[in-house]
Amino acid sequence: MRNEVFPVAYGDLEAVGGASGICGPEWLWPVKHRPFRPLGVCPVVQTVGSVPCERFDDLVDRSVELVRVMTGCQFALGDVALEIAPLRTHGGNMALGEGEELGVADSLRLFAEQIGLSFHTMRTYRWVAARWPKDQRQEGVSFEVHRILASTPDAYELIQHPPASERTGRRAWSGDAAKRAAGWSTATPVTVEEKVEAIRDLAQDEQVAAQAACDLLHRPEVAFRAMRDRYPDYGLAV
Repeated sequence: MRNEVFPVAYGDLEAVGGASGICGPEWLWPVKHRPFRPLGVCPVVQTVGSVPCERFDDLVDRSVELVRVMTGCQFALGDVALEIAPLRTHGGNMALGEGEELGVADSLRLFAEQIGLSFHTMRTYRWVAARWPKDQRQEGVSFEVHRILASTPDAYELIQHPPASERTGRRAWSGDAAKRAAGWSTATPVTVEEKVEAIRDLAQDEQVAAQAACDLLHRPEVAFRAMRDRYPDYGLAV
């Protein structure tokens, strides 16, 4: 079965390989066949991890297609789950009629068990698919980003305006970018505010806070700046 918004069917040359027919088992075709490839990291570094930067860019390029296909599969499964158990008002987990039909939760559990997935995974796929009608799902944006942005105000408008990456300047969604837009904490703090928030979270542990304070005392210039910012002289210094 083919998802109407994110086609994933094998042999769909236009959706996967383009009209030129670059498809099939050789889906890992060379970069030259994908002009939409975003700017890589080669101008910045020579190696990434254990691979040369050219190889890294090639692997990223190939993985973009994998994520696109995976996103289509996740939405397709969510749509199937919605067909089996449509969203209902509060109380939808109760059985229907005279008890002859399974409730929503039991139906999803049975479906998830039959296809080898967890109930939690299937419930998430179903919820995200319901939050994003087919005509609002954005091609080239991962399922993860759709999931994160699903509960934001004006999500349909927001997803159409990806932020610029601080590293590359390219406008594209990432998991962390979506979390920032949704007001969530990010896995990798980038801005000063995010780093401070991460430190605050860690400093809730008294041992961590005590060690951080001791380290601060060994950096007098930082301690002085902190005190100056917290207690300004209001122009009274001579």
